[in-house]
Amino acid sequence: MAESKEQLRERFETIRDEKRTAANTAERIGNAFLSILPFLGEFLRKDQPETVEYLMTLLGGAVIGNSGQITLNPDGSITCRKIHVNGSAVFDELVFNHQNVLEGDTYFTDRAIIDTVEWLDVNVVRLALRKMFEADEFTFHVGDIVKWSKNDILTKGSFDTGYGRVESVSAQSMTVTIYDDEDCPGGSNCPPFASARMARHGHVSDPSRQYSFYVSATNGAFMFLQGVDKPVLEDTSAGSNLSAWIGLPPNSYLTRDLINRGVINPNQPYIYSRGIITEDLIKVDYLGNPQYQSRDCGTWIAQRQYIHGYDSLARGYFTDHVWWMGCLWKAAVASPTVGREPRLNNADWACVIGVHNVNVYITSSEGDFFLVGTTFTTTLQARVFHAEQEWSQTQIGIANIRWERIWDNGAGDAAWNILHGAGRDGLNLNINSAVDIPGEWVAGSKVAFKCIVTMPDGESYSSNYSIII
Repeated sequence: MAESKEQLRERFETIRDEKRTAANTAERIGNAFLSILPFLGEFLRKDQPETVEYLMTLLGGAVIGNSGQITLNPDGSITCRKIHVNGSAVFDELVFNHQNVLEGDTYFTDRAIIDTVEWLDVNVVRLALRKMFEADEFTFHVGDIVKWSKNDILTKGSFDTGYGRVESVSAQSMTVTIYDDEDCPGGSNCPPFASARMARHGHVSDPSRQYSFYVSATNGAFMFLQGVDKPVLEDTSAGSNLSAWIGLPPNSYLTRDLINRGVINPNQPYIYSRGIITEDLIKVDYLGNPQYQSRDCGTWIAQRQYIHGYDSLARGYFTDHVWWMGCLWKAAVASPTVGREPRLNNADWACVIGVHNVNVYITSSEGDFFLVGTTFTTTLQARVFHAEQEWSQTQIGIANIRWERIWDNGAGDAAWNILHGAGRDGLNLNINSAVDIPGEWVAGSKVAFKCIVTMPDGESYSSNYSIII
């Protein structure tokens, strides 16, 4: 039985410390050396290649290579500069410490990698597909239009792209007919080749497989295609396979027209689709300022709080509109005063419809016809309406009301007008025939009195009233 390492250590220490003359004989020392032979196979050689037949446990980890960039760490992690995998790599978790960059177009559809290409006939090939892992299954159907491409930047600095139609599918291969050049984008088709990535582009007849979604790094957009039944996409006034996109506008029939008319900017991102279903829709301008939506709230209600701002319940920016006294008003401040009705002199509201619908009506307390040679008095009353709202003298302000007399005697009229300027009479004008009627008053004479009112919007409105003999 071989001695243990502890027993060997004890024997060697005895030989080392022996002080008796001739005690350490050649036989004794030779036996000591022979006793370590069984342990020589337990140590790795440092002077020649070595093979270890059994599992090694490196509790402290390991450093591999002269560069020291490959380390096996005690916590189970591996640190290295680059990993090259000839087959497939399966990760339970994949974490990018900085950023993940995908070049070209990234498709979200049926996919495969071509392992080998076997030519069966002119334009007919059998493609062996590479399994990415043991349980990998391929989901291509007969009639699928497939698109393959390979990044060939090491030799030509370009991508090679080709198209084919699936004729048959087996567990790990499929037969494909290659499209003619004239049936492909750009009038050129690339034959399939080993290591090329392949994705479903559409289907010749099945609408449920005539779509694909991909992220295009070259176009700078998320693209969604529908109705794809051949390699070349439809893009005319009759219709387009580009059913939706998010990002920079693609070079299509629709966008070319919109760009030429200045509707959209080709250098700005947009969203295009048949419809949008959303709970909240908030519009902003290019500076990020909210764009307010007009909200018709019906007839003005004195007890209600109207807004020009963000509604937390409706979750949007709104400008409330109300109808009041024949006019449409919009809130001009964030929170118009509750109970204060919309009017021209209420800065909380702005009139949208009816702002110029101001009328002045004049009536005479004694009528408008008098006999010649008689002395008379009457009161002309002016009434001012904005739509259905009647304005009082207090609301208008007496300083904004003046009267003019209109007759053939220009000098006399000018003198009369000075006495009845703004701030003198208000809305009621008392007429005395001895003072206010021209002296040349004879049968058939007619004199007019004009009331001029300046409203808070700065506009002046007037009406004439004639007295006749």
